[in-house]
Amino acid sequence: MSLDSYIKKWLGPLHPAWKREAKQPRYSQEIFGEIMDEFEKSRNSLPCQVMFNLYPQNENIDIYTKRASLKASPSVVFLQFFSGEDATCECSGFIIESTNTYTIILTAASTSFETDDTKVIVHVSDGRSFDGQIEAYDLHYNIAAIKIQLDTPLPTASLAYLDDSITIDPSHNVKEESFQLRPHSSSFNIIPGDLVIALGRFIRHPYFQGHSIMAAPGLFSISRCRHDCKELFTASCRITSCGIGGPLINRFGGVIGICLHDDISTAFLPINIASIWWEHYKKYGKTRRPWLGMEVTNLYAAPIEILERIIQKFPDVLKGVIVEEVAPGSSAEAAGIKYNDVIIQFGGKRIECVLEIKVVRSYAADDVCETFHGGNIGYRIGSLKFSRVLVDYYLQ
Repeated sequence: MSLDSYIKKWLGPLHPAWKREAKQPRYSQEIFGEIMDEFEKSRNSLPCQVMFNLYPQNENIDIYTKRASLKASPSVVFLQFFSGEDATCECSGFIIESTNTYTIILTAASTSFETDDTKVIVHVSDGRSFDGQIEAYDLHYNIAAIKIQLDTPLPTASLAYLDDSITIDPSHNVKEESFQLRPHSSSFNIIPGDLVIALGRFIRHPYFQGHSIMAAPGLFSISRCRHDCKELFTASCRITSCGIGGPLINRFGGVIGICLHDDISTAFLPINIASIWWEHYKKYGKTRRPWLGMEVTNLYAAPIEILERIIQKFPDVLKGVIVEEVAPGSSAEAAGIKYNDVIIQFGGKRIECVLEIKVVRSYAADDVCETFHGGNIGYRIGSLKFSRVLVDYYLQ
């Protein structure tokens, strides 16, 4: 797909062709204001919840965004949390498991979950509401699992595991690799600039009926977010607080992450990591989260002068992760890992991107890591025992 065709097809919301003037409201501004004031009083101390179309970029979404959103919308829910009679949190989520006995929803975690008397109400896409319970949560990843006891299955989300690898080979055309879903694979290759869509659900005033789906299109980015969690990625979608915890989807309607609010953008936890977090909880009954003791990013995100040096000395090293920071006193420092090292193998697996190293480390056993050391002019290759010197485990 050429850049011109990409702009024409996927940035339709910014094009006048998709703009349609809104119909005049059936109610006067005064009457509408009275209705909303009454509604907000019933929501206790929570701030006013507004839909995504608060932002102009979400008003005139194109048909491609609508199709992808409608494919994913049946699994998107609206969640209300209460402590006693007081509402403590309202957000979105999505269904990842549903059987004849229970349903599991992933959403964002809140510090209010630490209280023992939290009550959960789940509003699903067809307007029904169910009592739920907090099954598990993790304030590092800012993720939570909500469980509903239900004797009929609900629609589940289609998950698309991210592959964020891009070659630095000068002979490759990055645009040609964009938007590729690998054959016979559930992984979705994503590069900066690709279309993504944040979804959320909003419970309207009872007078208007229904739980509305919301969509906020944007572009995947390698920008840093303000959250401490290093596993988070960023997109340019603009969402409101009631969209926190909702799914981020690709143009096929596959869920690629969980949305978090981040000022003028949307941070999201990749579904790869969220899925492993849930699988570990089911297996161990606890969160199993390894710590590398170093901060890494994709090789393609390194400064161009660094990439030139790597290609000159190691022409076959075209994908991997590059070390941006090593924590003092960490096992990574003890292993000799240095700034600008390029890791190409981890846990016996060839590593091509950040997500792969984070996924492999979650299943870490006694294995090796192969590294190109790039901190100095003299490069060398080292082998390091995985479980002894690279990874410290936290069981919490």
